[in-house]
Amino acid sequence: MTLLSYQTWINNRIQELRTAQSIKSEVDRLNGSIWDFVLMGCLVEIVAKLNCTHKASSTLHKISKLFDDRLPQYRIPSYKTHNNIKDVPEQIYMVMRCGLIHSLSLVPDRTYKERKNYKKHWREWSLLLTHKGNHLQMMTWKPNGQPIEACLLDYSTMLDDMQTALDAIFQDAVNDTALSAHIETFVKENPMLGLVPALPQGT
Repeated sequence: MTLLSYQTWINNRIQELRTAQSIKSEVDRLNGSIWDFVLMGCLVEIVAKLNCTHKASSTLHKISKLFDDRLPQYRIPSYKTHNNIKDVPEQIYMVMRCGLIHSLSLVPDRTYKERKNYKKHWREWSLLLTHKGNHLQMMTWKPNGQPIEACLLDYSTMLDDMQTALDAIFQDAVNDTALSAHIETFVKENPMLGLVPALPQGT
């Protein structure tokens, strides 16, 4: 398995996400689907794990590092009502992984609420997920009648950003032996999924 073959494989998976958007009607593309962002949460975690060579790091740390290393624009938005904290990357982890993937909710899994490394990042409704633009814009909305500050994430823009991060990771791996070895190990431990074509009946 070469880095190039895995890069091609993961890029093809991203292309599948793009294709899913292109076959929707214009109205459906605007409305989108929550499943788009569930898959986005999976993609963010994979890219973060490819980027971080330190195996002992938590997934939260790996996702923070991904955005700090590759996509620093995600550190710019500030949650003013939470002491001006710039934690959109951590909110992506809390909402997409601990909310959407765990329970199809924008509210993170409550088992993380009092854990030391997660406590300052646990809060309700911190992200607004959209297919309509205004990426990384801070917004105020009222999911429960009370105004809450949230950061808007646009699906297509975020997908482009994940592609940009992946391209940079594989480009760096050409000359970074530690990173290339890390990616090789990751792929060996997490083999690529393959689809087995259906066999004709009677064979």
